[in-house]
Amino acid sequence: MNIEYIDVMIEIFSRLPLKSLLRVRCVCKWWNQIISDPVFISNYSSCNPQYKVSGFYLEKYLFLKMYSGLRFITCAGQVDAAPKPSLSFIDGENGVCIKHSCNGLLLCSSFRCHEEDRKYYICKPTTKQYMPLPGPQCKTVFGISIAFNPQNSPHYQVICICDSKLSAKHRQIMIYSSNTGCWRLSGNPFEVLVDFLFNRGVFWKGALHWVGRGVSSLRFDVERELLHTMLIPPIPEGWGWAERRFEYFGESGGHLYLIENYGPQKAVFDVMEMNGDYSGWFVKYHVNLDGPLPAPFPFNPRHHQEFHRRVFSVLHIFHRRVGEREESILVLHIPGDLTLYNLGDNPLGSLSDLYPMRMVENPILPYAWKSRNLGLCYTWESIHPFSNTQCYL
Repeated sequence: MNIEYIDVMIEIFSRLPLKSLLRVRCVCKWWNQIISDPVFISNYSSCNPQYKVSGFYLEKYLFLKMYSGLRFITCAGQVDAAPKPSLSFIDGENGVCIKHSCNGLLLCSSFRCHEEDRKYYICKPTTKQYMPLPGPQCKTVFGISIAFNPQNSPHYQVICICDSKLSAKHRQIMIYSSNTGCWRLSGNPFEVLVDFLFNRGVFWKGALHWVGRGVSSLRFDVERELLHTMLIPPIPEGWGWAERRFEYFGESGGHLYLIENYGPQKAVFDVMEMNGDYSGWFVKYHVNLDGPLPAPFPFNPRHHQEFHRRVFSVLHIFHRRVGEREESILVLHIPGDLTLYNLGDNPLGSLSDLYPMRMVENPILPYAWKSRNLGLCYTWESIHPFSNTQCYL
């Protein structure tokens, strides 16, 4: 190929939507070579930023199954963005499950095995590409997460929180880089005196965040490899840190959100947002799910009763554009159903803008599991947001 031809094709490919770009990769090996080039991917991601998730995976561990049960929920009807909810394309003798997701990449691991036999994989489910990772050299993995921003670099990092030889209360950070293909230690061991949800790292503003049950949480600046403490909302009077329960902690639309509760689950709660400078949390939305339900509510009477007993879980917050305005949507799981709550238009709690979310089933699951009401089998800790972005393995 001459340089003029390459320049013209790069210009054309850069203007294609992602769905078309992925398709034309299959036309010929020359086009695939251009589109798969890390420099092109980085430039394409910078010119076509993808801030909104295409949807999210719901994961449930099934008894004696080699693969976890997966469903994929598309946000705002983006059906063409939905990958097939199956990890069976990964050749793992112990099955696989999802550990973390970040900007179009999934971090998976062996499902049913001892820790010393566990294998990790990075995969792109829309193209069924995957790559085994070398295992981190440690005895215990407390949490493992991907840090990937395709607008800055085509390379990703995997951040692992491991045990430390210093003491049972200390943890060590290890980093795997796709650029070098190996693990290395990062920084010194740090002491952990309270429980941190290291298995639910949230990538935001170039850092991984872990919420803790004490007076602070942690964030790890991936580029600078610096660990910082992060403020957490104060514990209400009369309650202790051990009674704190996190209903949701995640990133959406460039914002970091937290929902917490104390004591019995309450249908009235606040959605907290972190200031961009980490100076503290503020109440972004006030939610009241304890009011009367509208007549066209798509639940049967038994579900109405369950709802008023506050049997529900918060799964995710996502943003969508409707005309000239952007809406913030809270996804709720009530036994047997998923429903949406418009946070912006109805801050005081009347449920509205409800419609069935498009659910893509896992073809390897038995029909009985797909259709039978199994209660609250999903929480925010069992979901993995997914963005159908162009990325490089």
